[in-house]
Amino acid sequence: MDVDVDSRLAPIPPVLDARGITKHYDGVTALNQASLSVRQGEIHALLGGNGAGKSTMISIISGATKPDEGTILLGGEPLAISGPQGAITAGISTIYQELSLVPALSALDNIFLGREIKRRVLGIPLVSDRRRMENRVRDLAKDFGISRAELHTPVSEFGALKKRSLEIVKALAFDPKVLILDEPTSGLEDAERASLFEYMRSLRERNVALIWVTHHLEELAGLADRATVFRDGRNVATVDVDSAPIDTLLTYMFGDQREEFGGGDTRHLNRLTPLDDAPVVLSVRGLSRGSLAKDISFEVHEGEVVGLAGLAGAGRTEVVRTLMGLDARTAGTVELDGKRINPRSSSAAYRAGLAMLPEDRKQLGILTEMSIASNISISKLSTVSRARIWLSAGRERALAEKYGTRLGIKAPNVNTRIGNLSGGNQQKAIVARCLNTAPRLLIFDEPTQGIDVSAKVDVHALIRHFSADGGAAILIASEFEELLELSHRVLVLKKGRIVGEIRDIPKKIAAGGFAELKSKVLALSAAGAVE
Repeated sequence: MDVDVDSRLAPIPPVLDARGITKHYDGVTALNQASLSVRQGEIHALLGGNGAGKSTMISIISGATKPDEGTILLGGEPLAISGPQGAITAGISTIYQELSLVPALSALDNIFLGREIKRRVLGIPLVSDRRRMENRVRDLAKDFGISRAELHTPVSEFGALKKRSLEIVKALAFDPKVLILDEPTSGLEDAERASLFEYMRSLRERNVALIWVTHHLEELAGLADRATVFRDGRNVATVDVDSAPIDTLLTYMFGDQREEFGGGDTRHLNRLTPLDDAPVVLSVRGLSRGSLAKDISFEVHEGEVVGLAGLAGAGRTEVVRTLMGLDARTAGTVELDGKRINPRSSSAAYRAGLAMLPEDRKQLGILTEMSIASNISISKLSTVSRARIWLSAGRERALAEKYGTRLGIKAPNVNTRIGNLSGGNQQKAIVARCLNTAPRLLIFDEPTQGIDVSAKVDVHALIRHFSADGGAAILIASEFEELLELSHRVLVLKKGRIVGEIRDIPKKIAAGGFAELKSKVLALSAAGAVE
């Protein structure tokens, strides 16, 4: 059923009209006669739970995937897209959640990568004409906060918001009719989100049609004009956002399962602070990694979740990457259960008793072309091997089915290619991979990034159960609310140093101090004063 309760903008014809789109993957129907209609100069939110079909739809519109059925009209004319470059040429640009920038190249080179303006030598276009390229985008870049000097700066020196801004400039440099934003606020702080929203409003004023994929429903009010909701591969509603409260959108997204997120309330599971005399699982002393992490010292006890807070660039991910042996430490010691360890690789860290759910699920987490079962077992193949010589397909399948049931991984079967799963189910599979090693300490780096509200509750439950069962955990989350809801203690970092610690978080929240705690974390992150 497709419900359209918006009449205010009805007379305006769509600039993009996708009709009857169907796509199957390995026996999975990702889209079933789905449609999406977007008007010029509007911000159109595309909503739905994990596995609803949003990513498949934008992949088809952007030319990365060919549909099995359906048509796409652009400006009222049938559109035959031959790959992503064909979509860009037609006027459709996409900014994905995982940024596509090349860190070593300058901003200008990234904008024109593969589309350089050439200077002719003896009549042959051979050399990039950097002056013409800069002149073409200088004013546009300035509008989005990128200075002339920054156009010639390596992207590796940019922060998260600047990179998002550069992606927008890269897209707008070639005058798109439609711009797709896939979870654009992922990894941004509150102030950066506000800036990005202003950018989105300015794009609407330029008459660009925006398709905005987001799981953050609270961001819609006052920004999105309309929203289309997908569920089970179909569009179930297109609504005027001003007249659709969040509860209504959630009902469209999840139907009768609206009240069943996560299978019950698990918030109580880690509400008690672990005893002071609980065994120390991890002891870090004077850990340093050049200028990115400096003299870091802390402990994590059994049954404890220690949160790492800080603004972008504070050093949180650098600390856990060093613990996991992904980056070499320059000073300091690490002890696990009283035994000094110095892993030089992630596999060595797993063998020592550490495991990590990485921040970038697609680049550092899943093995896209492999099955769910293989993605889970690969962390410790001895669990599915016979005599430690050859792999047992039966054992691997049984292991994956055990974790699939335990963690609620939704898939046709465990042999399904993991790249075909929704983000939330991919995340659960990576958690299963970690649990397969029976880790003494589990690191969660942005565990709910890019997943919907239902999967988010499920992942929260996994963290709480792990802690309640005596597991030790380190948690990184850009959303301070999430960090405080899940952590027993929070360490605040700034410029690679610990600048504050907040203790007894469960007790303070129980006493009604949540808002005060959030303000304190933000103040420490910004000012860096030691508490």
